[in-house]
Amino acid sequence: KQWYQRRVPITAGGFIRVNPSGFVFITETEKYLERLRKFEVRDDDTWICTFPKCGTTWTQEMVWCLMNDLDFKTSKTIDLDERMIFIDHIAILDDFISVNFPDTIQQAADMPSPRIIKTHLPFDLLPDQIRMRKKTPKIVHVFRNSRDVCVSHYHHWKILKGFNGGFEMWSRLFLEGYGGYYSPFWKHVESFYLSQYKNIMFVKYEDMKKDMKSSIEAMCGFLECKSYTDDEKTLLQQHLSFKNFKQSPTLNKQTHVKICENVGYSNQDEGAVFVRKGIVGDWVNYFSDELSEKFQEKDAELSRCTGLVIESQLSNSSL
Repeated sequence: KQWYQRRVPITAGGFIRVNPSGFVFITETEKYLERLRKFEVRDDDTWICTFPKCGTTWTQEMVWCLMNDLDFKTSKTIDLDERMIFIDHIAILDDFISVNFPDTIQQAADMPSPRIIKTHLPFDLLPDQIRMRKKTPKIVHVFRNSRDVCVSHYHHWKILKGFNGGFEMWSRLFLEGYGGYYSPFWKHVESFYLSQYKNIMFVKYEDMKKDMKSSIEAMCGFLECKSYTDDEKTLLQQHLSFKNFKQSPTLNKQTHVKICENVGYSNQDEGAVFVRKGIVGDWVNYFSDELSEKFQEKDAELSRCTGLVIESQLSNSSL
């Protein structure tokens, strides 16, 4: 607790591991787990499930647009966090913040169907109705290579949580399964790939970067939404571009960043951004060969357990 109080001021209460799965959360999370476990799921829900910084916002916007007739006008005027609810958001906030924060679990319950719900929860902590197959909503799971996740998550925690331990410390914490709530990363990914849940689409961030058109077509098929023309798909690709995300106030989450800066949580230079680079391979600017090998060992173990194919060498490319 004292260690985190020094390096992560926003989490003064310290962290806990939630048994039996062993995932990391802040102490305040415990009082919300029962509500999340008993949450009433609907068969026509679509759940977007990711470890943080794996392309969640990008995937959310793709899914929302496909399910809403490419309504770019609404996308440009209503914040993404209002169009779909981050159900466990309330569960990762300290009490002094959550007291004035919307109850996101209740907000998700009140949404009209068909709902799109975002979560960073591992499969083990999803609502009972999903895990026990009493309801079978669509699940979109997004994977991103561990090294880029580590770097992106590091900046996320500096900007929004005030982490001040440096990248060397952060990478060690990430590797050992203490890199912020929802950790460990590899166990989180494994929880979905070994779940044997049938109504799930596994997506890779790197594949979306490589061929967005094919990713859109595959997502259309999974969501069973209307067919779109090639011209409409091109418009969606442009809408999902890094440049648009960077500039769009309904997508770039700069409001969250400014709030953290104003209350003194951010440990980042002025001008910090949530949508940072959006590239594959930025880890090469942070990782030593030795550190990279340790991460690749974890990746290899994950591949053996799940069959997930993980590229060991990743090229740099922008959205």
